Amino acid sequence: MEMIPLNSLLKKLALKNYYKIFEIVESKSVQYANMSDNQLQDQTFKLKKRLAKGETLDDILPDAFAIVREADKRVLGLYPFREQVIGGIVLHSGNVAEMKTGEGKTLTATMPLYLNALMGHGVMLITVNDYLAARDANEIGPVFEWLGLTVGIGVAQENQQNDDLDKKKIYSSDIIYTTNSALGFDYLFENLADNANDKNIRGFNYAVIDEIDSVLLDMAQTPLIISGAPRVQSNLYQVADYFIKTLEPLEDYELDEEQKHVWLKSTGIKKGEKFFGIDSMMSKENVETYRYIMLALKAHFLYYKNRDYVVENGEIVLLDASNGRKLLGTKLQSGIHQSIEAKENLEITLETRAMASITYQNLFRMFHKLSGMTGTGKTDEKELRDMYNVSVIVVPTHKPIKRFDREDYIYFDLESKLTASVKEIIKYHKIGRPILLGSSSVTMSELYSRILLREGIPHNVLNARNAALESQIIKEAGQKGAVTVATAMAGRGTDIKISDEVNKLGGLIVIGTERMESKRIDNQLRGRSGRQGNNGRSEFFVSLDDEILLKNGAQWLKKYVDKHRKYRLQQLKQRKFKKVIDNAQKSAESQNKTARLQTLEFDEVSRIQREKVYEVRNYLISQEDDYESILESMANTWFDKISSQEELSKNKLNNFILNNLDYQFNKHNQDFERIDFNKKNSIKHFLLKIFQIVLENKKKKISSTFQFKYFQRLILLKAIDTQWVEEVDNLQQLKTIVMNRNLAQHNPVYEYQIEAKKSYTLMIEKINEQAVSGFMLSELSMQRDGSIEVDFA
Repeated sequence: MEMIPLNSLLKKLALKNYYKIFEIVESKSVQYANMSDNQLQDQTFKLKKRLAKGETLDDILPDAFAIVREADKRVLGLYPFREQVIGGIVLHSGNVAEMKTGEGKTLTATMPLYLNALMGHGVMLITVNDYLAARDANEIGPVFEWLGLTVGIGVAQENQQNDDLDKKKIYSSDIIYTTNSALGFDYLFENLADNANDKNIRGFNYAVIDEIDSVLLDMAQTPLIISGAPRVQSNLYQVADYFIKTLEPLEDYELDEEQKHVWLKSTGIKKGEKFFGIDSMMSKENVETYRYIMLALKAHFLYYKNRDYVVENGEIVLLDASNGRKLLGTKLQSGIHQSIEAKENLEITLETRAMASITYQNLFRMFHKLSGMTGTGKTDEKELRDMYNVSVIVVPTHKPIKRFDREDYIYFDLESKLTASVKEIIKYHKIGRPILLGSSSVTMSELYSRILLREGIPHNVLNARNAALESQIIKEAGQKGAVTVATAMAGRGTDIKISDEVNKLGGLIVIGTERMESKRIDNQLRGRSGRQGNNGRSEFFVSLDDEILLKNGAQWLKKYVDKHRKYRLQQLKQRKFKKVIDNAQKSAESQNKTARLQTLEFDEVSRIQREKVYEVRNYLISQEDDYESILESMANTWFDKISSQEELSKNKLNNFILNNLDYQFNKHNQDFERIDFNKKNSIKHFLLKIFQIVLENKKKKISSTFQFKYFQRLILLKAIDTQWVEEVDNLQQLKTIVMNRNLAQHNPVYEYQIEAKKSYTLMIEKINEQAVSGFMLSELSMQRDGSIEVDFA
């Protein structure tokens, strides 16, 4: 007898239980359908009252779901069907609901959002882009408002700037529609606030993430970084770029695209020494020159135009590797962005330092309860469960899926693949079936576009260059005779609807031009066809020189290609080729998963430090505390360190006091003369006495207790923020350094942890020193209106 895996069995039992809950929800539908509008709207108050009396969200779920179903019908004219209710229960339980394209995920979310919002702590619906967040809020928001809840939109809408948004009002709403990036940056910015009034996010209570796999997996390696305080700019970017162009491949440098590494060989190093006029490139004094050369190498050979970035209006715009979307406002760190600008002969922007940073992984792990929706989560369920403690539960489709997914067409090379796929497009276009052609890069989408133009086939192109037209292009993609060429972005979150006439012709044809780096992304593309029981078809064209096979293919495959190139082979039908393609994709998935896990391990160090720093900041901001004792403790720690120094002379101590405690200090002071430099306590006692004198003088100058505490708080926050910015930037630089140590068989995460701990300890010391020194040396002047002007040291 075959054993059923425990996790699978538990999910079957959970789904069975969800159907029982649905029956209870369904049994209440007549009761609420018979109510007047006013009676139905009053139910929100009654449910809140039940919660206040001690009932749980699970207790009131059947009533809440039945109420919002009826509200959906009255406000939107849409009534959630059984599978949507099941999906809603899955979301409320803190899991991922896998619902196929066209199953109405947006409507499904109304039920758990309404239920959880009744607690009054705020809930969030998080989408992948501004368009979807605003669209869903404007279309679905009226349901919640009709039921007496407030709705906030966390992104700028059309004709609106981000500065126009009232963040306080948005985050005090019952239900907030926003994007992953908007939420992340709001979190980072408000943790740079000077007072409690500038903090807007109430807490991370409950979130429903639309396209959760895209946010938590595909974007997992893209950290959110607030940059500022530019570094001193170097002119070596252009010089290093010019040098790289003189190198010979294989002879002067070696490239490992699979591991994403490139390095100089001994001949390349010698050429570099001659080019830059230096004796030893690897010596300590030439480390900066070597750094810029390595940056230029990476820019030329690891980052490709129209795959990793596009050039727009004289600027480098990065592309999301998983879907081809533009990552607006995002820059590569540690100088690589500037090196790409040099490569493209653009104006070099200032290299900034990171002020605050967080990954999506750690941002969303802060939520008390997390759930999400996707059409393709099952393939990566284990990773979602391991990283976020959410299970993927497949919700049955409302109507059976009729789409036919054909086995891959496999060709020897790109040329034969292009020829065959274009023939297929022409064949289907002649009978009027709409076609969605999915590619992995901007370059490939534009290549197909040129071929289709040559063949006289009208079509739309959807890639990073014209993402603004995305919703309009997707709306037209299902029309008779429509041909749409798209990168993997292909309108996620927007349904491709087809007419009855198109459905009779066989529905939408999805043609993939190559296998993506994840089966899940392939399935996302397939899922654009055959929505809500419609007909459809998907087919992929693969060649042995596709990037995924070049990077991850078996060793024998390269020999096979070299041996048979002269025979001009075309279609390959042997099963071994399908197997090698599947294995290459699995290898790519495994590498990406390992990279995401490593990103999480790196950011775990940052998370611990970040939480400690933010905890202290929040304490200082929210508590009208005795900041004086905190400063005294800092002074005590610092002076203890100073007084413990060996060979501390009168002259050294005098210089220390003048530079850090008192610009007007007179070394002929009698107490200074009496210090016994053989006794540590004598030195420390003297320094603490200076601190107390300055403290009392400043107290007299600021007679208001409130103003004095505010001044002290500013001093403490300024010290923390200055040193935390340095620490965040250090950690970003450190990550780059230890990744290079990986080539020398070192464990980069372990190395990072060791160095980060040292850096953190040093940061704490510097915070103490800056806070005490800043307090001592800042000049105060009382203004006529009673305010105090502070000239910070």
